Amino acid sequence: MAKKQHDTPNLDQLETGPWPSFVTGLKRLAQDKDQAVDLLGQLETSYQTKKGYWKGGTVGVFGYGGGVIPRFTELKDEKGEPIYKDAAEFHTLRVMPPAGMHYNTDILRKFCDIWEKHGSGLIALHGQSGD
Repeated sequence: MAKKQHDTPNLDQLETGPWPSFVTGLKRLAQDKDQAVDLLGQLETSYQTKKGYWKGGTVGVFGYGGGVIPRFTELKDEKGEPIYKDAAEFHTLRVMPPAGMHYNTDILRKFCDIWEKHGSGLIALHGQSGD
């Protein structure tokens, strides 16, 4: 069980529309991961202040493709400490299949299981267009 969730009135509004919301998925992750609890807190702060607080880049990627996308918070208190400590570093796994290839469900499940256990639980699956 993760720590107590932050109040997120602005993010809660994103769950009221007719389409699925990323907030619902983050709240599901937050039931077991303190990192996701603080991510929701930082996102709520961004919605309140209308400012993004992430810096980061791409790791392990030649050109554009898959890898780990690191994000580091810039939202800090007067002592320079992260306000949402458990999301001070929040990384996403980006998966991009090789040209003309597709991952089967077994491989996708393995990606998900590994990243849920060892990472943030957030995966960006990049699609391909063309023939």
